[in-house]
Parts: sequence; structure tokens; C-alpha cells
Amino acid sequence: MARRRRKKSLKPKKPRHPSRYFQCPRCGSVTLTIDFAKIGGNEDEKMAIAKCGNCHLYCELKVPRVLDRVDVYNKIVDLSYDNKLSECEKTESETEAETEEEVDDEGEI
Repeated sequence: MARRRRKKSLKPKKPRHPSRYFQCPRCGSVTLTIDFAKIGGNEDEKMAIAKCGNCHLYCELKVPRVLDRVDVYNKIVDLSYDNKLSECEKTESETEAETEEEVDDEGEI
């Protein structure tokens, strides 16, 4: 006589989260990160900042608040395929100079 089989207990699956790193449209390495910053006084939009650790691509885009990192990455890739990536591109020194100008402007008031 054989024994009765036991039911196997199923382990819950862990949810998969999207990766923080994306493939850079310029150099092809998987070092592109996308971060978000708040825009003062505007609750409907946020600033998306994309940086590549390999080729130092730096891109800023104003996007609606509902978009996630993957959506912003798709916008950047679309700009790259249309050869319009230079429209959102800024060097990091230019952005530092802009923030210094903003601080100087606030000091004059």
C-alpha cells in the first residue's frame, strides 16, 4: 500500500522592480540613471535628470508628475533616434553655473 501524497506549499513570488540603470542611447553601456527633482511652485510637473556614468551624457526634461523612470527613458531614446538629444542636453558645468546665478539673484533681493 502506498502513502497518500502531501500537497506542496507554494512560496509567494517576490515582485520584480524595474532596474535603476538603463542603456545609454549614445554610448550603449548600461550606466544611465534617471533622477527626479521638484520644480518650485509647479505641482503638475517635475524635472527629470538623466546622467550617464560612462560618456557623461546629461539631460534635463520637464515631465508630468505621473511619468516614471521607464517613461522618461523612452522619451530620451525617442529624442536620440530623432537626433534631437542636444535639445535637452546640458553640460554639468552649465547647470552648476545656472544654480550659482539663481543663488546670486536671490541674494540681491
